[in-house]
Amino acid sequence: MKLTRAFLLASVVMASASFAQEFDIWTKTINNDTNGVWHVQPDKPKPKDVKAPGIPGEMALRVKGRQGANPWDVQAASPIAGAIAAGDVIMVMAYLRAEQPAEGGSKLSLRVQLAGAPYTSAMDFSAPVTTEWKSYCAHRVAAAEMPAGRSNVNVHLATAPQVIDLGPVFVFNFGPGFDRTNLKGCDG
Repeated sequence: MKLTRAFLLASVVMASASFAQEFDIWTKTINNDTNGVWHVQPDKPKPKDVKAPGIPGEMALRVKGRQGANPWDVQAASPIAGAIAAGDVIMVMAYLRAEQPAEGGSKLSLRVQLAGAPYTSAMDFSAPVTTEWKSYCAHRVAAAEMPAGRSNVNVHLATAPQVIDLGPVFVFNFGPGFDRTNLKGCDG
């Protein structure tokens, strides 16, 4: 998905207009080339591209989840090119919706993690996902180092039978000591 910078900037919730003008958060993204790319395992049934009017890029990937022995038995991952140091302030913003929610509602966990064993996590957050498109956002102080090109944003989908649409995902690295109060409107 190719996304325009102006359209994306309008979609991010920032503390104030003056903060957004003083600080271009797009200079802090570390997954620019892959923010619309998701890899699903296992890929049966095959995920499919669907139109998603109203979100950046207006396309999404539809994935059928199922109840698994482990939440990661069905998972989607989006690669991160940039490095993260332990102690960096990182923020993830992902567009998600439940095309067919789980019985009782869908709740998904997102992780910034190593792309291979031991799958160490730098940050985790969970959110209830509804049938409406929404931007889910969280920021944390990174709990672990993620070398450049060796991490991803991972969503565990084997929590229940459900159909989830995955839109673009953005990962920002603000470095160590960044004042997180500037990231209002995003789960802290």
